[in-house]
Amino acid sequence: KVFSVFSLVILIFIAVRLLFLYMEYSDLKNLNEYYYSDAQVERVYDSKNYKNGSTLLKLNSLNGKSFYLFTQKEPPKRFSWVRVKYKLKSGTGFLKYLSGFFAKGDIVEPIEDGFDPRAFLRKQIDAQHDGKSAINTFYHAIFLADPLDRELREKISNLGVSHLVAISGFHLGIMWLFLFGILFVPYRYFQQNYFPWRNRNIDLGLVTLLILGVFVLFVGAPPALTRSYVMLSLAWLVLVFGLELISFQFLAFAILVILLFKPTLIASLGFWLSVSGVFYIFLIIKWLQEYPGWFITIVAIPVGVFLLMFPVGHLFFHNTTGWQLMSPPLSLLFIPFYPIALFMHLLGLGDIFDPGLLALFELPQKSSDITMPHFLIILYALSSITAIFSRRIFYFLLLFAALIVGYYIFLSSFANG
Repeated sequence: KVFSVFSLVILIFIAVRLLFLYMEYSDLKNLNEYYYSDAQVERVYDSKNYKNGSTLLKLNSLNGKSFYLFTQKEPPKRFSWVRVKYKLKSGTGFLKYLSGFFAKGDIVEPIEDGFDPRAFLRKQIDAQHDGKSAINTFYHAIFLADPLDRELREKISNLGVSHLVAISGFHLGIMWLFLFGILFVPYRYFQQNYFPWRNRNIDLGLVTLLILGVFVLFVGAPPALTRSYVMLSLAWLVLVFGLELISFQFLAFAILVILLFKPTLIASLGFWLSVSGVFYIFLIIKWLQEYPGWFITIVAIPVGVFLLMFPVGHLFFHNTTGWQLMSPPLSLLFIPFYPIALFMHLLGLGDIFDPGLLALFELPQKSSDITMPHFLIILYALSSITAIFSRRIFYFLLLFAALIVGYYIFLSSFANG
């Protein structure tokens, strides 16, 4: 009953915030003049692909808007700041406005760069890698949440490890363990000698959360990372108060809290894919909790999430290749790789893994564009929801997902010869 009341109150606040966003959208839609704003260039697309030599830019404005704009002027550098004028194109819907829209307008003038700590870190990363390869953008992505360039993004997608490159809860969990481990030894010394009455897990958990919160803000609070941080914070509070952590009620409450703070995420595909991943992790833990912890961590979650997320991912991203079967072992290898790679960059030895990574990224040479029929997706979605209440349906869902994976990997192998 308490959960229902809290959820209802949060839903009302979310609705109010969405109403204000809709009013903002309506004002911009009815605006005859251009709206002026400062924005950062997130991506610069190849002008050869567009008419009249225009360059397509993806911009993030200071007021939190993400939009695309064509310009025939000298294309600015990626991550630089520009003054732009823009207005909505006719036919732009509200959900598109929230998630990222195409706008009319142009660059007014470039803005002189001030000190940007992220730009400084990018230069430090770039200095440790061969500029001829795109490997530096891989490290930009996993350390600073920058988007990958298109070619490398497709190669990584063909390996089935896009989730390892887009910073999310997986990375946040690794950082949590890393920070907790570093802080544990000095804290234990001071606790034993000066404040033995303090609770180690509460104190270290709070400090770790604060550090991770600064990191999330530093990298721009991308949707998947925002979801992960809010869930991690709520999970810490739940554990402090001794409540049940692995429950779908907790997941639903966490989603509502996240949307309350950032209602634009309701239109974010990345956010909902991230939520889907957590949903399937909860499903696996719920029905396999009697198995040993090592089995759940090393086998059940990596393999289970890969199988169960495959149909969901292929609803939106259709590239399919047999190399995607490498996703579970690569996910496990990424756990030690991530902190080691960070440490090596701090030592100036960031290129130590470059030969192996470049060879790995070159493995998938071809992929097939295979779509899933809607009736199959509907059946899969219904099975996923009902699996919350039935172990038999959960096992059916696993078999269903495994058959889908096997069938589509086979089709891909056949199509690629």
